[in-house]
Amino acid sequence: MRAMNVRSIAALLATALALAVSTPCHAVTIAYVGTEPGVGPDYVTQNWSNSAVPKSYATGTSNTYGKDGYWQIRPIPYPPSSTIYTGVGNGNDLGTSAGSFPTLWSGTLPAFMSSITGGAGDFVNFNSYAIYRGPDGSAFYTQGGLSVPVNQGPFNTPSGANTGYFGLSADMVLNFSGTVRVGIAVDSVADGTYAPNYVSIYSNSTGTVYSSVLTRDGKPDMAVFDIVNPAGETFSVAQWQLDGTQNASAMSLVTFDTIVVPEPSSVALIAVGGVAVAAGLRRRRR
Repeated sequence: MRAMNVRSIAALLATALALAVSTPCHAVTIAYVGTEPGVGPDYVTQNWSNSAVPKSYATGTSNTYGKDGYWQIRPIPYPPSSTIYTGVGNGNDLGTSAGSFPTLWSGTLPAFMSSITGGAGDFVNFNSYAIYRGPDGSAFYTQGGLSVPVNQGPFNTPSGANTGYFGLSADMVLNFSGTVRVGIAVDSVADGTYAPNYVSIYSNSTGTVYSSVLTRDGKPDMAVFDIVNPAGETFSVAQWQLDGTQNASAMSLVTFDTIVVPEPSSVALIAVGGVAVAAGLRRRRR
């Protein structure tokens, strides 16, 4: 009986080590997680940084988005004292260097990000736009956006073949062994004409991954995606409008939250530790 136990433990150990050693680095994946609403009673999208408002997809214990990085595009303190309508070229800094009412951001690039840039379009903010919380979870702002022309297409969308056009909102280079949760807020400019039917993220490895269909009604939404093991790739955020309805579309906020996963070596150590504990318990029973 004792020999059988030893053999069983040895077999378990060998299996655990084999799985840990043979497990390759996971391929890059993008998954749509869900969309936070911008309607009552909680106005979750607008309260992205307010921990008192429940959220469906927040990570950790703080009940906020953007713990590891955020770009809140060209907000104006509420009540607004001015407006913004400024053209900008491709590869811009999402408004962080603007001379007035600059984009509020985390101040430095997160460790998992090599770069983030915006697409060509216009920075916009008018008095009727949605009211958002600022990064401190308290202050109120009239929320601006980067509005891009939705004119590339037609291409296939979840709505069918050759039914959609897109505009490029941002490119970002990410590098992380784990999951980067990305929130993208849209439809914040008071008119659904300038909102997307879908938000997507694209990379060469994964192709295009879409959100569920959004309601273009002038009420904010935050589409949430998980990018797993980005490995230094470029990821492109786009906004899509269906054929016959395309115009421009504005992105108002991008947030980043990381979820760390164990490395294969850690998995091996955990497995070895578990087998060792089991062996110790068996010895004690004897």
